[in-house]
Amino acid sequence: MLLTLMRFNARQTTLKHYRYYTTLEQRLKLWESETKQQVKTTHDLITESPSDLLAKTLNSETPQQMLPPCWHHIYFPPRHIESELASDGYESDFFPPKPFEQRLWAGARYCWSPQNPLQLGDKATMTTRLDRIDLRRQDSVAVWVHKDIENERGWSMREERCLIYRPSSPLHRDTSKGIYSLREPEFVKVMTPSSILLFRYSALTFNSHKIHFDHLYATKTEGHEGCLVHGPLSATLLMELLREQTKGFVETFEYRCLAPLYVDKPMALAGKKMSDGVYNLWINNHVGQLVVKGTAYVI
Repeated sequence: MLLTLMRFNARQTTLKHYRYYTTLEQRLKLWESETKQQVKTTHDLITESPSDLLAKTLNSETPQQMLPPCWHHIYFPPRHIESELASDGYESDFFPPKPFEQRLWAGARYCWSPQNPLQLGDKATMTTRLDRIDLRRQDSVAVWVHKDIENERGWSMREERCLIYRPSSPLHRDTSKGIYSLREPEFVKVMTPSSILLFRYSALTFNSHKIHFDHLYATKTEGHEGCLVHGPLSATLLMELLREQTKGFVETFEYRCLAPLYVDKPMALAGKKMSDGVYNLWINNHVGQLVVKGTAYVI
């Protein structure tokens, strides 16, 4: 009798779990279908002042003509009043339905046109659309968004970003189970991302996501060790590291964020030339774990 009851309860739990995911998957598929019909077009002028401020932020040289790779993030800022933002302070465009309310930057792929790179003074247009979604285990959904940027001369670059959305609840993050990097770099730069660096980058990109500046929100609400380094900032820092090694044109760069990077925690930017024009780039955190990895192709 007891065994039969246990089997019945287990079956009911399984059916409830199945119905939940079936219903959730149906809602997500409907949202995906409707959102794919939306195309967002924004315009911006690639002016000198933001790029000069980013150069000061990164301790880099101010570009004179061509915009360096990943510097496009400081243009086409989200233009929303505060009441239009999500509860975490981030823009609500391409935001999946509930229960998904917290997000993390999972990575991106960039393609740049060698014949038509973005340059200072360009009048540029960015077209944004949803590419696809993927409902994953443990109640998370991956959302891929494509952004194509054109100037007066035609197509200039594409960004394919991936964001991971989770239900709103603090997560227990076991940092002891990370991947420890065994890679031997050819070039490396150790730095500590300060709160000033994160503030400046948030300001330049008009990014009000609370995990980058609100310590209590990052630690108490989302369960992080501290404020997070921006995913695009990690990519930009790796591109700056690569620019110190080669004068070639970066045609593509793809990277994944495996774990968060935190403010005031040292990190090692590293890279290695694998073959002609191919570079592996990565970031190790303060305990030597591999947290960001990517590959760049240079011509």
